Amino acid sequence: MAAVNSDNDSTTAANITNMLQSVTLTEEVFPPEIIFDILVRLPVKTLQRFRAACKLWNEMISSDRKFAKEQLRRATATVTATDGRDCNRLIKYVHSYPGEPITSFMRDYSLRSLASSSGNLAGTYSEPKGPLVEGDWMHFDGDSCHGLLLLNIETAENAMVVWNPSTGKFRTLPPVKDHPMQSCSVHTGFGYDSSTDTYKAVEVSHHRGVNIAMAHTVGTDSSWRVVPNFPGGSPRGCTKFVSGSIHWLMIQSKITEFGEYMDYYVVVSMDMGTETIEEVVVPEKIIGDLELAVLNDWLCIVGRGSMICDVWVMKEYGNAESLTKLFSIPYVETNPPSRPWYSVMDTVSDDEILLHNRISFVVYNHKNQTFSVPVLQEFRGLSDFRVYTESLVSP
Repeated sequence: MAAVNSDNDSTTAANITNMLQSVTLTEEVFPPEIIFDILVRLPVKTLQRFRAACKLWNEMISSDRKFAKEQLRRATATVTATDGRDCNRLIKYVHSYPGEPITSFMRDYSLRSLASSSGNLAGTYSEPKGPLVEGDWMHFDGDSCHGLLLLNIETAENAMVVWNPSTGKFRTLPPVKDHPMQSCSVHTGFGYDSSTDTYKAVEVSHHRGVNIAMAHTVGTDSSWRVVPNFPGGSPRGCTKFVSGSIHWLMIQSKITEFGEYMDYYVVVSMDMGTETIEEVVVPEKIIGDLELAVLNDWLCIVGRGSMICDVWVMKEYGNAESLTKLFSIPYVETNPPSRPWYSVMDTVSDDEILLHNRISFVVYNHKNQTFSVPVLQEFRGLSDFRVYTESLVSP
């Protein structure tokens, strides 16, 4: 997966920031379209500081959807061989154990710092913010999309919230009323519909092999609606959004010619625009405990065997025959010892990926076949985490 170096935007952004500290760009000096083109090259944290410069800048940075989309496009198109996407971050939510004094907080890390640090990383600390209050327990649902995270806040109402951690803006989704399946496990996905420029949450309820999918379009008054023709099976792991669709990995069963039941893996996808369902059977060559991943906007399947972890990439989207082994990851000993297991989080740089092994985060260089373990400041408590992209996109 070759990296894309887009006009050396990191250096450009630094030069622009230095220039803006010594000059005020107003409509009297430059027309709005020139100001737009200058500001849109800057990272989100810098833009957040520049909102106070003048009314024009504040409106452009805070409210202009076109500006937010273009800034995100530029930031995610800039991938360097050594630093990857500089806008990608890891967020970790920590809550005290039951029976202990109630406390909760966030820690935020750039992926680049995880790969380059040799010391104890404290990250950026923050109190619960946005939709969260002190003591709330929540978990992340689905994958991040355009810098937005879907939170399931476990209050009396079990609120589902779309939140941008970069700006603090959030939107609470309406509850699922008259749910057709009361006792079930839930596997929720989140994605973007480019045909209507909207975001959608899709909740799949599972009970004894039966699945019912319900969808909601964020920012509308519409209630949750049933998605027809969603297949049965047992959902596994986190959902992934890529190529305009949300994906679930499922285990289904069939009866062999000998009358025996045999389990097999299927990737189920839902197109965000048409809300149609597709199924792709995972080839038998991919073995082990499977999980979905996304690396550089490619759908991947991770096969966790007893001795090694294989990462397969779908080079032609929707075509199971195009699944190609990208690289293999050997297991390393952990302290304390644990069963060999990796979850593939995201790309750190051209040759490095971020993994999680249930105990710690690990950066693996698949070119040199080397590992580094970033030392994060330890905190007692329950936790959940996601990788997200810094953005100005509003939910």
